[in-house]
Amino acid sequence: MNSDKLDVIDYVILACIKNGVKKYTSIFKNCKKTNAGKFREHVNELEDMNLITIDSSENWFTRNTNPSIILKKDGIKFVEENMTKVQEHWNVQMKDSK
Repeated sequence: MNSDKLDVIDYVILACIKNGVKKYTSIFKNCKKTNAGKFREHVNELEDMNLITIDSSENWFTRNTNPSIILKKDGIKFVEENMTKVQEHWNVQMKDSK
């Protein structure tokens, strides 16, 4: 997986999930400078890259309103391999949110 393809928002999304923030709206709140449409594009791209997926164990209503996003096997591997970048973007987001 080429980390050069990813944007700061992608790293923030992955960092949120890795750090236990899994609900779609909660992750979106951590992406302060991104509008809803752009955020959805990033989520879709990460899904297309086989890094994340929607938690299929949730009921239909939850999956379609505020789903949990989980790391797939490739996503876990990517986060582990790029831990420094992921954690760096997480730290910046947490500092900016205070």
